[in-house]
This record gives sequence, C-alpha cells and structure tokens, in this order.
Amino acid sequence: MQLSHARADGGARFFYPHDGARSVQVTGSFCDWRTPGRTLDRGEHGFLGDVEALPAGDVEYKLVVDGRWLPDPQNLSRRADGRGGENSVLHRGGRGAIHHRAFHAPSLGASRGYVVYLPPGHATSRRRFPTLYLLHGALDGEKTWLDKGDLAGAMDRLHAEGAVGDMIVIMPRDNGELCRGDGRFADYLARDLVGHVDHDYPTLAAPGHRALDGLSTGGFTSVVLGASRSHVWGSIGSMSGCHDERTFATLHGHAAALRASGQRYRISCGLGEPHIETCRAVTRELRQREIAAEHAEAPGIHDWPLWREGLAGHLRFHWDNVRPRG
Repeated sequence: MQLSHARADGGARFFYPHDGARSVQVTGSFCDWRTPGRTLDRGEHGFLGDVEALPAGDVEYKLVVDGRWLPDPQNLSRRADGRGGENSVLHRGGRGAIHHRAFHAPSLGASRGYVVYLPPGHATSRRRFPTLYLLHGALDGEKTWLDKGDLAGAMDRLHAEGAVGDMIVIMPRDNGELCRGDGRFADYLARDLVGHVDHDYPTLAAPGHRALDGLSTGGFTSVVLGASRSHVWGSIGSMSGCHDERTFATLHGHAAALRASGQRYRISCGLGEPHIETCRAVTRELRQREIAAEHAEAPGIHDWPLWREGLAGHLRFHWDNVRPRG
C-alpha cells in the first residue's frame, strides 16, 4: 500500500506517485518546516522516504516537488496553512485517514478513482478490517460522501462513541452505468475493485465482512448488485434508492441464494420523497421472501440533509453485520 502514513513505531513514511518529477522532498511540523527537509528516494512506483520519529499529535506537512510546495495529492486530510493554501495532515490518535487513489479496472479498460477511509487503528495494528463500499448518486463523484456527507466525521464520531469499530470504507466513482444496464460496471465493482482493495489493504476478505450501500442511483445499484453477488457482500443498504422493476426481478431471481447466504438489508427513505412507496415495496419483497430487512423512514426530501442524518444508522447496521466475531 503506497500511501503516506504514520508508522506503528512512531515514525512516518511519505510517498509521492510518479508524474515525471525529478526530485521530491518532504517538510513539515515534524522538522519545524526546515528546507529542504527529507529527500524522498525514487522507487518503482514513486518517491518514498521515512522519518524516524514524529512529535506527539497531528503532523502537518507539504511535499516539495521540483521546488514547488504542494499538499500530498493522495492524502485528503487537509488544514489551512494561513497563506491561502493547505497543508496535508497525518492524524495521530482517534481519527481516520482519507486518501484518494486510482487503479486500472480491466472490466472497463480504464483507470477509475476512489476514496478510501482508513480507520484510526490501521497505522498501528496488524489486524485485518471489514470493509464498506459506499456509492454516491447521480451527478456526483467519489469525493461527494466526504464533501457533502461528512463520512469521515461520522465514522470518527461513531468510533469515539464505541458505536462502530475499525472499518475500511471505499467510495468509488459511479457514473450510473449499472442503472443504465451496463454489466461491465457490475464486474468492475464486484471483481476488479474488491480484488484490488483486498490486495492493497488489510481487509477481512470474505462476504461476511463486506458491506455495500449507496444513495439514490447508488441505492438502486447496491440492492441489484448486492442481491446478484451475495458471494461478495453480506450486508446491503439503500438510502432513497431509485428502484424499478429490475430491483424486484433481481430479488425474485436470487431469493434462494440470499436466504442461504444470510445476507441482511437496510432500506431507508425520506417521508417527503415521491418514491417512498417503492422503497417500502422493496422492504416488503425482501421480508416476504424471508430475507432479513430493516426499514427506516425520517422526515426529509431527496437531498443531503436527509442522507447526512441517516448515515449513522446505516454505518451502525453494517458494523453490526460485518464486524469480527470472537
């Protein structure tokens, strides 16, 4: 996993991906912002360097790429630097890390970006973690759950309260291909992305430790893809899902496999949404086929205030289903 991160021994590793740079250094609060800082060594996949001892608390830093001071392009934890720019931050204690990465998806024949939330325990533990794949809605992107949904803040707060434990959250870019019937996108999510994540991160690589959720068109995708790939995901959520006849046909066609797998669902919707009856019908369909399903409704319309408020319930639901046992 090539990412800047705090090490378990109190030091840190810094990384900058190849982009034609000739030289890269890192400087920051760990060295009183001295220049040139620590020079990163050129490796196969980018520039790498280690700092052996970090001060207590959060560490702010910038990369100096061919003389240009830049925040770490992969680390989305940022703090204003007081000069109109941003410093990158390595959080120490109680807060997760947020990174933006990309990989080549064979099913699509293209590179796709995604955001990963790594839990507070990831840098200092040799444990493996359950995963949640969280999809956005139409016209949004892989960073939307951070910018509009405060995913990182919600995870950190629930973690501090003891309501959820250490869990990796993957937020991929969804252009609505599955909603348009593009089967390649199903293979991208269920095979390419899951395989990449299980290879690059310390995951519990089994369906009982994976969850899939999403909102609006992503809520449609999570149910249709989750039901058809119960060997990949064990916990499924849908917030304000834009469901249609394909949802019901998929649940009907895979009902026996869903019962056998023990897959569990949480369907939620706002009381002011025009498709609330369809969401209720999805829950009825699941229950009639003896598939475990929670249903939640709250005041609100098809917009971010509803989803931000409802996110905590979905995170707790998935953690209860995918957390390590024993």
